[in-house]
Amino acid sequence: MGILRAVALTAAETEPDNSEIGPGLYGFLVVVFLILALVMLYRSMRKQIRKVDFDPEGTSDAERMHGHQEPPER
Repeated sequence: MGILRAVALTAAETEPDNSEIGPGLYGFLVVVFLILALVMLYRSMRKQIRKVDFDPEGTSDAERMHGHQEPPER
């Protein structure tokens, strides 16, 4: 019990300076990783949206599927 009490008293007596506290290298690397992931996801989303077939006349799905033949069931 004596060691735990000594550690607790020592920790309570010393307060860290606000100037010494910071995110450090790991915080910077996490932020950079998140930014890179966001950019990659954005570019992928733009590529997928460009593939979407947009019909400016506003025909419905049923009208577009009118000539479509379903494959026979096995």
